[in-house]
Amino acid sequence: MKTTDQDVLTDIWQEYRQGLDYLNSVNFFSRVEDSFNFTYGDQWRGLQNGNERPPQLNMLHPILKNSTALVGQNLMSIYYSSMNYGPQHQELTKICEKLNEHAVSTWERLKMDSLQWNVLQDSFISGDSFVYFYDDNGKMKAELLDTNNIMFADEQNPNIQEQPYVLIVQRRYVSDIKKEAKENGISDADIEMILPDDDLDLQINGKTEVKNKKKTTSVMKMWKKDGIFYISRSTKSVVYQPETAIEGLTLYPIAKYSWKVNKGSARGMGDIWDKIPNQIAINKSLYRYEAAIKANAYPHKVFNTSALSAEDVKRLSYPDSNIGVSDFSGQGVEKLVAYLQPASISPHAKDLWQDLITLTRDLSGAGDNLENIDPEQASGVAIEAAREAKTLNVNMQVSAFKQFVEDIALIWYDLWVAYSPNGLSIITEQEVQGGDPVQKEIIISQEELKELKIDVRVDVTPSNAYSKIAQEAALKELLTSNVITFEEYVSSLDDDSSMPKDKLTAIVNKRKEAQNSKAAKTILALTDKAAELQAQNAARPSVQAKGV
Repeated sequence: MKTTDQDVLTDIWQEYRQGLDYLNSVNFFSRVEDSFNFTYGDQWRGLQNGNERPPQLNMLHPILKNSTALVGQNLMSIYYSSMNYGPQHQELTKICEKLNEHAVSTWERLKMDSLQWNVLQDSFISGDSFVYFYDDNGKMKAELLDTNNIMFADEQNPNIQEQPYVLIVQRRYVSDIKKEAKENGISDADIEMILPDDDLDLQINGKTEVKNKKKTTSVMKMWKKDGIFYISRSTKSVVYQPETAIEGLTLYPIAKYSWKVNKGSARGMGDIWDKIPNQIAINKSLYRYEAAIKANAYPHKVFNTSALSAEDVKRLSYPDSNIGVSDFSGQGVEKLVAYLQPASISPHAKDLWQDLITLTRDLSGAGDNLENIDPEQASGVAIEAAREAKTLNVNMQVSAFKQFVEDIALIWYDLWVAYSPNGLSIITEQEVQGGDPVQKEIIISQEELKELKIDVRVDVTPSNAYSKIAQEAALKELLTSNVITFEEYVSSLDDDSSMPKDKLTAIVNKRKEAQNSKAAKTILALTDKAAELQAQNAARPSVQAKGV
């Protein structure tokens, strides 16, 4: 991406070029792309080997799945609370309760449970992953950003909120940019300067972008000045969204998750780059082993060309083959065809790449996936203890992920305040006596939101197959010991438990209906009996006592 006319570049584009030059100087983009290629199996890229595809054993992807699963299996719950202490504390606490409900629905609407896996995998590979939140006609949306597509004013400061400015690089359709430019009052002459390009430097595997000449690179700049948040967008030569202040916004709406801290850098470190040399050694050793087997593991035929042709000998590879000899002359068969015994292959050749895989997995904490534990034989406590020991390798990543969710909660609150001039609409479900819950809209005014001194807490709840087995085993023990009833046992089961809770609930309800029906019949029978006795008493003649 070169240009000889520096005067046509916008200020934002020049800042983008500065960031690009710095990251290229530290080989940032090549490292990220190599890490993705190796993780997803493109490990012989650039090899000229005809039509042959050399073998490979991808150990990096299983390590990724193991490590990210240990972090992602933890369920995160957002809780807002008020730090306002005074007469309004109780009222503001109720508002926080509504915000907690709204956070749950927002999490589900933005499909954050699914998005978090992409965040974890991208950060494991490249070191960082970013989620950009924005308002779209009154609705919050989330966009996952590759680490390639974000740049900082200070590449040594890992705290996003302390950055003088942040750049987000996007590939956008020219038609959409021109439409926005026209809405923003940009002149027709400048709009004509918005042209397609093939600037794919920052796109991971960008060469696969469809060459339809309809996209161009857009840079969005965010910055804070005198406590006010600003945003602007630019192509190479046109600022199509001038400097725009967003009242009420105080935070960069970008949540960052780093797999490992890289001291002195705004970028984190992934867990793939340092394992690539091991992966290359494994693939090369496997390729050499395969080549040695092809060359030496099978016997070679030696034949007498005066008696046999090459085609005759080739038929020896097929069963029930007949070979005619033109001049046998009483010679033994061994004089016509002989086999050279293959040379032995050192077992160290195979041990090398197998040991490399084992040691690399062990050192990464992915060596023991608890595959050999039988949940039916081992106790829940033993399984949990083994699992907890395994998660020690990712304790820092779990803590960082909790902070990531806390950052998301604060960004959401900041966006709710900024983009709710007419109040924040929250849909809640309210119980109705004798009927199904009904939805009700509650409006929290912008003034009430601004008045809140918000505090965020994120609760972490491990959720995995082994913890559920342990929990269900404990409940079963309580039921067997008659500490709880069958009804209490069923109600204590999780909705996604291995036991069919819905079927057990149906059994409990059926029993209750049967008991209620039996009780009703008993009451009816007693009522009829009482009525019968009353009627008999009424039919008897009355006897008056006579005085003596």
